Amino acid sequence: MGRWKNQFAALGISHLRSHEMMHPDAFDHSTLSVWAQSKKRNDFLFLEDLPKNKAYHGPFVLPSHKLMLDFCKALVKLNRLEDHLWHAHAETLRPSGSGVTVTLKTATGTKAVHAKHVVVARGPTWRRQWPAFYNNLEASGLGEIHHAWDLFDQPEKMEHLKGRGVIIGGGLTSAHLCNQLAGRGHIDLLLRRDRRVKQYDLALDWMGYKRWDHRREFEQASIEQRARINKRARDGGSISPELNSVLTDLEAKGQVSVHEWLEVETACYHGAGWTLVLSSGEVMEADYLICATGALVDVATDPLLAGLQEAHPLKMKNGLPVLTENLQWGRLPVYLMGNLAALHLGPDAVNMTGAARGALRIWSALSGCEGCEVS
Repeated sequence: MGRWKNQFAALGISHLRSHEMMHPDAFDHSTLSVWAQSKKRNDFLFLEDLPKNKAYHGPFVLPSHKLMLDFCKALVKLNRLEDHLWHAHAETLRPSGSGVTVTLKTATGTKAVHAKHVVVARGPTWRRQWPAFYNNLEASGLGEIHHAWDLFDQPEKMEHLKGRGVIIGGGLTSAHLCNQLAGRGHIDLLLRRDRRVKQYDLALDWMGYKRWDHRREFEQASIEQRARINKRARDGGSISPELNSVLTDLEAKGQVSVHEWLEVETACYHGAGWTLVLSSGEVMEADYLICATGALVDVATDPLLAGLQEAHPLKMKNGLPVLTENLQWGRLPVYLMGNLAALHLGPDAVNMTGAARGALRIWSALSGCEGCEVS
């Protein structure tokens, strides 16, 4: 939640992309709206332009980021979660007897903790995906290039970004960055394909009345078919219609240029700025370079999970493990959530709905209720 708060501060985001029924309380979809009403809060955005037809019946309401933060604080307080929080970096997982030994790096050193069960729920922003040219950068370039998530961890870095900028990426983050930085100098936004505009990061029919048909199809599909379904439903980065209107205005003012089907082939940092050679053969100069290129998901090269795969190998598909129905790593007492469990949770694995579904599946195993029905 700390990184999430920094992200919204760095990008100046006023409202979530997700609607009011997507939130961390797994017990009832209406909890956020009921809580807001009890606190006399009405900081919601109503989506007037979203089609109101047979395919999608709503919700049409987006909570403000401040409302969501306050709601999450209330959940933490209600469930006394602060009493159970450790600040540490998990470095390795090693099966040990009937449990797992977790090596933790803390502010005071390293220690090992023996756990009966381990749930890996890191979220999608823990490991960066870089474009191919990144691997050929010299040391000077590696020290100057920014991944968008670096700016979330240290929002103060945004203050130093001035002059002409190049931003790489076709998702919501890249568009927000354009909006935040356009007033400080011209920005070139590079997309490796065409601009995709849609209300949510999933196809709308996954949010509408057909969602149960899609879920049934996904649950009955083979692992190979599930991988294809995930790719088709998410379809890479996209921006919302509301943010696309902002981006279009910036283009009209000459503050932002959007380049579709264009990639950086090579990049060189030379002290005063960047020289980029593009796939079109064009050479572009920039004062700063930001990659808003998302997450890398590959268990085989994952520092935390690679050891488990070596000792207790699972079948893999596109870097993702094939888990049990309850998201367990074979017979080991290790459970995965988020994008690592996408072959079982579906294309919304990294969304609030996927998180709730994953939590319920893992709960059924840890509570000894493995035969319980989980929606």
